[in-house]
Amino acid sequence: MDNENKVLYYLVVEARPREFMPIDINILEGTNNFYNSLELIDMFTKKYSYEEIMKMVLENNLLPINFLNGSLCIINNKNYRFQLLTKDNNMSLDDFFFNNINDKQIMNKFYNIFLKYVKDDEIIIELKKYLIEKNIVGILEILYSLNYEKIRSIYLYLEKINVKTEKRVLKND
Repeated sequence: MDNENKVLYYLVVEARPREFMPIDINILEGTNNFYNSLELIDMFTKKYSYEEIMKMVLENNLLPINFLNGSLCIINNKNYRFQLLTKDNNMSLDDFFFNNINDKQIMNKFYNIFLKYVKDDEIIIELKKYLIEKNIVGILEILYSLNYEKIRSIYLYLEKINVKTEKRVLKND
């Protein structure tokens, strides 16, 4: 892939819509790494809560005054925005499927979101077979074979489902 088409990602603070201030993770972490991929930025941000990251940014004076009340997110050079993953996003995919494999409604939601991101008919047929068999290992193997951006998108959706399910269970107790 040549440099013109390479997708680069940035941790940023957004003050107003489409007004971004990039944050140098190296200053926050005291390293000299290249945090230009979504996966590497996630590896950094998942160590901290949203508040801890903002506190580090403020303590290191990385923001001009007009950005102090902004919000953290990740963008890329193709003008896409991504939700920030923090240590608060701690759902395990293994646990999600173990706890929900028998819930047809939740598995149907998973299947539908999977179809949104995966267009390969062979993979879809294989996933459907694993869902019918309730084969968690097979489902996870398929998920972990996807590229990082796809599995991240599916994970965020499943996390929303999981939170709603937990709230529903708590209400019924």
